[in-house]
Amino acid sequence: MFEETIIAQSTAHGAAIRGMIRINGPAAILSLRGLFEPELCAESKPFVKTGNLIFWGVTRPVPAKIFYWSEGRGYTGHQSVEIHTLGSQPILEAIIAAVTKSGIVRQARPGELTLRAFLSGRLDLTQAEAVLGVIEAPSQNALKIALQQLAGGMTLPIRQIRETLLETLTSLEAGLDFPDEDIEFISRSKINSVLTSVREQMKLLQQRMLRRGYSNEYPRVALLGYPNAGKSTLFNLLLQTDRAIVSPTPGTTRDYLESEISFDDLPCTLVDTAGISNNYQSDTIDEIDEIDESAQQLSKQISEQSDLIIYCFENNLKEQIRSFGFDETKTLFVKTKSDLNKLNDTKLNNVKLNNTETNIVELNVVALDNIQSNDADVTISSKTGEGIDLLRAMISQRLREMSPDNILRSTALRCRESVSEAVRLLEQILEMCDSQNLFFDESILASQIRSVLETLGLIDGSVYTDKILDEIFSRFCIGK
Repeated sequence: MFEETIIAQSTAHGAAIRGMIRINGPAAILSLRGLFEPELCAESKPFVKTGNLIFWGVTRPVPAKIFYWSEGRGYTGHQSVEIHTLGSQPILEAIIAAVTKSGIVRQARPGELTLRAFLSGRLDLTQAEAVLGVIEAPSQNALKIALQQLAGGMTLPIRQIRETLLETLTSLEAGLDFPDEDIEFISRSKINSVLTSVREQMKLLQQRMLRRGYSNEYPRVALLGYPNAGKSTLFNLLLQTDRAIVSPTPGTTRDYLESEISFDDLPCTLVDTAGISNNYQSDTIDEIDEIDESAQQLSKQISEQSDLIIYCFENNLKEQIRSFGFDETKTLFVKTKSDLNKLNDTKLNNVKLNNTETNIVELNVVALDNIQSNDADVTISSKTGEGIDLLRAMISQRLREMSPDNILRSTALRCRESVSEAVRLLEQILEMCDSQNLFFDESILASQIRSVLETLGLIDGSVYTDKILDEIFSRFCIGK
């Protein structure tokens, strides 16, 4: 790969004030011979030169700046050239055609420049993923996380853990190499202490990654509840547009709607679902028509795959949702239509009480309504706007909690299994150490620590497969 010289446009296609082309490889400078004035030659130090591009198809010289990085420097660690010139798409395409005409340069593949930076040791795998995170960042918060990871936010902790395990392994293997020497290179208690500390660090990392959700997209926030609980109205209000059909007739929503939205600069996908039917759990499935049954099953599936559930209820106690198996730890309970409840309370207070028994029943209704309000995390009215700002702030807080610092969502999803496997191996090693009071096989222990190191290597890329690289770098655009 490194013997080839590649070229790609690195700025977005289309008209712009400036355009940039990157050439990377051993023939980077050579490929511009006869195409740029003044003449260029490879040097030991980086340089910047201003001049003109001269090539077929252009009637007059095109002003340009050439940025040069020698071998061992620059983004990829290989000889590199950047051509900064006019942002005219026809001119940029003509430059690429003129350079590749020589036959010593080929078009770059998606992500190939960053792949070269990784294979050269300029970036580890988590930092390479952060490059894409920076490019695709939809918000300031997402950009901050990507930049933190690019700066080593995840690299440094994993590197420290690997170094700790390597030191322990080195001491163990020293004892295996000199079995006749009466020297204890590392004590059993020290091994236990080190491995316990590493396990706890990995378990914390595991918990942070598990909060990252189910998909490779934004976190999913699902609106669920009984029919006519105000879900679609709230959906429209949060989006500030009429996306969902709103009707007083229950069961208007039969499919689901979703739209991207940000809460305090934290992007997510908001999903409006079909109302959960009271008879969904009924043994007589004939009570539900085929379409409604599909809608109920889809709502159930969305609830399971969502990162956060906004459970809307008007007059139903939230405990009723337990029969549906929702995860309450990821649920905000929202009591809707507070304006109607207040209106009902006012009417009730104005009723002339001619019957004591009726009075008791009506007071019990008010008491039940108060209990329902207390069960809610927030009480809102989509009509008056009451509680909406508080709900937005609560959703924002939940999204922030499920966004670990320095870890991109794509990285967390890729590394989740590796981290879990490392935790499993460490617990297995510690169990072995605890159980072998009389016999302690250091060769087996050394072998298992090497297995942990290999698993951690899948995270930072010190151990990788072609499949892993293809999955990561195929998502890049050409020129990055």
